[in-house]
Amino acid sequence: MDAVNDNFEPYEFKPSNKKQGFIKKSDTTIFVYQFLIYDRTVIRTGAKGFLIEPYAWVNILEIEKYYKEITLNTVIKEDLDFITIGNSIANLIANPDGFYSSRNNSLDQHVFKEEDIHIVAQNVFKLFKEVALPYFLNNSTIQTVDRLINSKPHEYKVHMQNDNHRILKGLIAAKLNENPRLEELIETYDKQIIDRDMYNAKEEMERLKSILPLIGTNMKV
Repeated sequence: MDAVNDNFEPYEFKPSNKKQGFIKKSDTTIFVYQFLIYDRTVIRTGAKGFLIEPYAWVNILEIEKYYKEITLNTVIKEDLDFITIGNSIANLIANPDGFYSSRNNSLDQHVFKEEDIHIVAQNVFKLFKEVALPYFLNNSTIQTVDRLINSKPHEYKVHMQNDNHRILKGLIAAKLNENPRLEELIETYDKQIIDRDMYNAKEEMERLKSILPLIGTNMKV
């Protein structure tokens, strides 16, 4: 993706080899425009190539600060490992209302020959400007995350690939945003964890409840 590096500079997104994409950091957020690369083979000809899928990830640092306190996942440690909301650009386009009705979408950005690289580079930058950048700008606050995740709490959200995160980070956002429906949301999500056999979320939920009164205060968690 060296062919598009210069295009991202005016937007203050810097290339990252670790994340296979471009990153922008501020005091409150981290935006990641990431490319996941998959091997592909043309069955008819046997030609080898790649499929490149761009993703838009948003890390709200204040939300993730508290999620770090309760997660049982010991693998994710650095700020770049934590994702508050986001998905593939293809899935975001396919689910414009935010509710996960269509899954496993692809933009079919294939590279099978050298000239394909320039075309794909142009396309992923165009998608950055038209889809990812507005997504970052429009969904970079705690208030927005609370609205996106906690409206219609029974529904799966395209903004959350991990349903455990939808519940736990949704509640953190609700508490930080002083959502008056917080107790109702806790009751709803407690029931979902049981009904959907979300065993991984059960202990994290109990951990969250233990620190919830301290979230958003000056008291140390």
